[in-house]
Amino acid sequence: MIEPYPNLPLEEIDNVAKNTWKAVGAMILSSMIAFAPVTMEPPAPMGFNDATHQHHWTMPRIRKSIASALTEEQLLVDNVWREVSRQYVDQTFNNKGEEGWRKERLKAVTKVTGVGPDEKEFVYSTIRDMLSVLGDPYTRFLTPEQYESLTAYARGGAVPKAGCGVQLIGDRATGKIVVLNVIPDGPADKNGILPGDTILKVDGEDIAGATAEFVAAKCRGDPDTGLTLTIQHGSEDGKPANAVENISLVRSQIKTQSVKTSTFTSSNGKNVGLIKVNSFSLETERLVREALDEIRKASVSALVIDLRGNAGGYMPAGVDVAKLFLPVQSRIISEVDKSGRSTIYINDGVGSDTSQPLYLLVDQRTASASEILTAALKDNHRATVVGTKTFGKGRIQNLQELQDGAGISVTKAKYITPSGNDIHGIGISPDVELKSCGTNDSALDCMKDIAF
Repeated sequence: MIEPYPNLPLEEIDNVAKNTWKAVGAMILSSMIAFAPVTMEPPAPMGFNDATHQHHWTMPRIRKSIASALTEEQLLVDNVWREVSRQYVDQTFNNKGEEGWRKERLKAVTKVTGVGPDEKEFVYSTIRDMLSVLGDPYTRFLTPEQYESLTAYARGGAVPKAGCGVQLIGDRATGKIVVLNVIPDGPADKNGILPGDTILKVDGEDIAGATAEFVAAKCRGDPDTGLTLTIQHGSEDGKPANAVENISLVRSQIKTQSVKTSTFTSSNGKNVGLIKVNSFSLETERLVREALDEIRKASVSALVIDLRGNAGGYMPAGVDVAKLFLPVQSRIISEVDKSGRSTIYINDGVGSDTSQPLYLLVDQRTASASEILTAALKDNHRATVVGTKTFGKGRIQNLQELQDGAGISVTKAKYITPSGNDIHGIGISPDVELKSCGTNDSALDCMKDIAF
């Protein structure tokens, strides 16, 4: 980056002039190749069908075009811009238009002119600034570490490095980072952190205005290392509402368990099966099938699927789990892309359980793939939805890797429920509202008044 020096010694003026013209030349060159082709390597399936959150997870690696003379840092900015241009569902680019969106690219490419490979954080920040004009929190740049963690989470495996065992989400109303879920027996769980708590600081650093991904990255580190979280407790913690506490914990390797199975006896004496689905990954459909096989042996009268706090994950898993409970040819969702074309997902086979009384337990943290499952079973009159209104995330992201191990998540489509509703920003209203069902209450407590 070149800065003005009004009191520069005479003998250095020539050097500055040369460097200035190099910068200007780079700017001109970046303008000239604004529409130069970018070569894509063939997609590699890697065992996936879609992006972390959504459909068709094939992750092409972007490589440098022969026509490009950008630096590696400028190329990264350019590749992010191109992928958003190619895929983004809103082709007005938040009402900026194509010309306005091109200006954002040029501004970002120019900003990283002269930046070296040791200034990655500056480049990443520039990319985030460019994407922020879209006003879409789901279209975002991911550092190599964030990308690796997100793909590992979608596979259902252990998250790289160690962590404190929390899932985080940005509160749309307050902008604060809230604990969505706590991994059982993880460091956070053992130290009294609960869903609904707000993280204010990490190791004394104020994280106001940060993204959930940024805070999650701050929480990760080497196993057996310590960190301190400043927590503002929610109203259901058994502590005074809004009480602030510094909690010290030790990072450990986290392995998520996305599906848990149990049974309980209802208030009217019925044996009820319970499947708790914490997240959706490549493994979820298989795990739910196995859970159904196990529950059948218990001769249950009804089944409850607990989706509280489930923010989604791997979108096709939500579709596949819905297929387990629906008759053949039932509509699950419609995916609408940037051009308005619809892809309709239907059940192409007979479900494993299409008749047993079924209840879905949801709350305001039930989102994305969880809402796909909820809408499919509700709109097809297969399940009774119980709880509170869901989060309202009706957009589908595509995730792919960039040239240095970083990644980009792009909102590529919206989905429409079988009844023709776009739930984005609205959510799904329950059939039976439960005002007394708290975040940390058991499913048995929440369902005690339901006549199974």
